[in-house]
Amino acid sequence: MKIRSRLRHGAAGLVAKFIGRNNDYQGYWTLGVLYGTVSAAPWRVEFDLIAGHACPANKITASVAAEQSTFLRAALSKHNVAWRSLKQATLTVQFNAGVQVGYTGNSGEPFVCTVELHCAEGQSAVVSRVGRCTVWAPGLFSGRAGHVFPWL
Repeated sequence: MKIRSRLRHGAAGLVAKFIGRNNDYQGYWTLGVLYGTVSAAPWRVEFDLIAGHACPANKITASVAAEQSTFLRAALSKHNVAWRSLKQATLTVQFNAGVQVGYTGNSGEPFVCTVELHCAEGQSAVVSRVGRCTVWAPGLFSGRAGHVFPWL
């Protein structure tokens, strides 16, 4: 398999895992919690997965950046892509996005989640998915079983 295909497979896996309902932060859907951390325009969260940094920087985004970086490192390793060969690995979530969501659900606002991977040799992969998300608020949603009220 060519390096570009392996990068694309890793990026697609990360996007699918990240926007999935089983991706949680302290028992609540990570996207809803992240949406709550961006309270003004540009309604965007960006993670540098190589450095482990996030913008905006806070304890929630730092924890999510570390978790997603670990997942991507393991996924690329399974496809024989050396972590040191990446020069850029970003995960970006744009909330309040002006996009059409492919299904008819009306709950929440549209978002776009994008993963970009670039190798030092010049190959790259960009994968995006759209969906809907609502801001997490205490008492509005029930958490995953086994978790206590989050320390947000």
